[in-house]
Amino acid sequence: MKFAKIMAYFAISTAAFTLTACSSSVKNLSVYQEPSLESIQSVFPENGLSIQYLGVGGHLFRFGDQAIMTAPSITNPHFLLLGPFVPISADPEMIDALLPDVSDVESILVGHAHYDHLMDVPYVMLNKAKNAHVYGSKTMSHSIAPSIDASRRHALNDSMAVLEKPGEWHYNETGNIRFMAIKSTHAPHFMGINFMTGTYDEDLTSLPWHSFAWKEGQTLAYLIDFLAADGQILHRVYYQDSASQEPLGLIPQLATNEQKQVDIAIITPASFNQVDNYPEGIMESSQAKHFILGHWEDFFANQDSEEQRFVRAVSPTDFFERFDKALPEKSSWAMPTLFHTQYFAPNGKLLMPETTQ
Repeated sequence: MKFAKIMAYFAISTAAFTLTACSSSVKNLSVYQEPSLESIQSVFPENGLSIQYLGVGGHLFRFGDQAIMTAPSITNPHFLLLGPFVPISADPEMIDALLPDVSDVESILVGHAHYDHLMDVPYVMLNKAKNAHVYGSKTMSHSIAPSIDASRRHALNDSMAVLEKPGEWHYNETGNIRFMAIKSTHAPHFMGINFMTGTYDEDLTSLPWHSFAWKEGQTLAYLIDFLAADGQILHRVYYQDSASQEPLGLIPQLATNEQKQVDIAIITPASFNQVDNYPEGIMESSQAKHFILGHWEDFFANQDSEEQRFVRAVSPTDFFERFDKALPEKSSWAMPTLFHTQYFAPNGKLLMPETTQ
């Protein structure tokens, strides 16, 4: 009976999603493409920050000779494979072909533990970022325990910021990159329904093998600081990989000596219409000088198509109407093409300004 209910629920949700959640063309939208390497070398400072979009929630940050990234999602199985008891797994050939060099990445930050944010992480950590540690929720850690040693997995539930109360900073080995997890939420996928919820309370004995087994866990946002040798905050980034229901997900009240305006805020159009006051709430809270739209593309088998399309179940017209109204007067923004890189001078100054809006 339980199995029949699950399959009936999946059949109904699949039909509804397939019929109502078409993706939209981005031909009439401004999609950021990186400047040539030759043109950027003459203006990119030694203390600059580059951010390469890896698709979905994945971003690769480079600061000097240091690197950190948010969970990459390269595999992106087709929607018809995303049901209970339909096997899915990371695609090593696709990851090898598309993921840039991440061998120097020290830390991988995971916002939540759904398949499209975590499924590729074990392969990446074992084969591409062999020295990296991964940070996220307890469920994240338990989910990938069969592949990743406990010494490389770090749960942040007990150290995250909650509402106005700040959390703990976590530093890389050289002390020039730090990050703080922020308790956040995951917007429903559509019609108020949030799939793949739940948590794991102990290590699994094998990796989840279907999409519904990659449980969400506690969703996190992050503050990421890139520091000068004297501790000065050169770049402050706010990151989230899911639209959140405020006040959770908003920036906490930091100590006086840690306060700084957000330079770059990475937010997402996906499911923005399933929560109240998004993206307005986080845009007002961060007052970022530059906004990056992540998780914007239709990520179901998107690597098979040359043309990127807007994420399903979201009207780009509706999103940008609200986004444009909330955009601070002097702020810039970009919706990056897959694997393209943005370059920043300290304090959120996007280089090559002709590519911004």
